[in-house]
Amino acid sequence: MENMTEYQYAWMIYAIGALGCCLAAWLLFRRAGRAWAHFFVITVMVLLFTPYAVDAETMTMAPAIFALVFGFMTEGFESIKPVIKLMLGLWVVLLVLSFIYQLLTRVRHQSAASAEEYDRQEEVASRRAQHNTSKQRGNRYRDDEPPFDSMRGLSRDERQARAELLAGEEPMRAIR
Repeated sequence: MENMTEYQYAWMIYAIGALGCCLAAWLLFRRAGRAWAHFFVITVMVLLFTPYAVDAETMTMAPAIFALVFGFMTEGFESIKPVIKLMLGLWVVLLVLSFIYQLLTRVRHQSAASAEEYDRQEEVASRRAQHNTSKQRGNRYRDDEPPFDSMRGLSRDERQARAELLAGEEPMRAIR
């Protein structure tokens, strides 16, 4: 492997920092929703990763954001029009591709979520049916499997009285 030049080291360090910024943008905006997270991450990536030829003969490249800032400060707005066109074009193309990707994967995401919801509703319905069937047959509940939604909001004395009633005993409160 050849020795890396200072130019290559600079690009490597810049790329690592830019990847860190993209990760930070994703972590920052992922809770805002999928579309917003894509929008901001793509914007950060275009700003940081778009290369621009500083010297066309030697193909010396620099981040376009640097060419944009320094070109505007030294030569004015007319000199940075090609850089702006490049960055805007790349940004629009990536946003369109992201939109298409989101449309294609949204259908699968919604169908998977609705399938999970359907399975959960089926499970609740079957538990209720089992509970109603055992009630109709007059079966007593097993100790290890309380009936559906039982014991919610009961005090200790109420739970004890309930357990005595289910066991066929006369509750202590009735004796008092």
